[in-house]
Amino acid sequence: MLNMDVKEIFDTSFCEVTKKLVKLELKKVCDEEGKEEDKEKADLLSKGYREAIETHGCINSVVICQFSDELFRYIIDTMNNGVTPSEEEAPLFLNEYINIACGHAISRMNNLAGQSSRLSIPSFYQEGEPLEDKWIIHSGRWLSYRTEIGRLHIFIKYSFQSEQEEVG
Repeated sequence: MLNMDVKEIFDTSFCEVTKKLVKLELKKVCDEEGKEEDKEKADLLSKGYREAIETHGCINSVVICQFSDELFRYIIDTMNNGVTPSEEEAPLFLNEYINIACGHAISRMNNLAGQSSRLSIPSFYQEGEPLEDKWIIHSGRWLSYRTEIGRLHIFIKYSFQSEQEEVG
């Protein structure tokens, strides 16, 4: 249906938004360095600070982001003007970061498709808190980044509305 590389659009969006919003450059981990077995990937998404968000419309997707502790702290502190927010407020800053980055990607895809998709409300998961069953991963695309602060891993599973089988 669409002539676009969804993984590349999310890659560009996360890199641009992170640089602009928190003045941090995401360096993509090359494929060889970033290869993990499916079990290792599933284990990765069960640890640390995670955000999950969905899109519905012409593109249906699940995006799960896993942040190292240092990167999580850096993002929330930077977005709160250098002040560490309370534990209750911290997820709000990460939710906003995810909304902006994924909103940037979805807006670009909507423009390319000439159709509309919408973001769900993001879900925040702390260390030790299991993801909801609906977020369980099977197959999808991975983006892994290294920064001077810490690491970010992004899992993307998607399909186009008119397609019966999954693309990602």
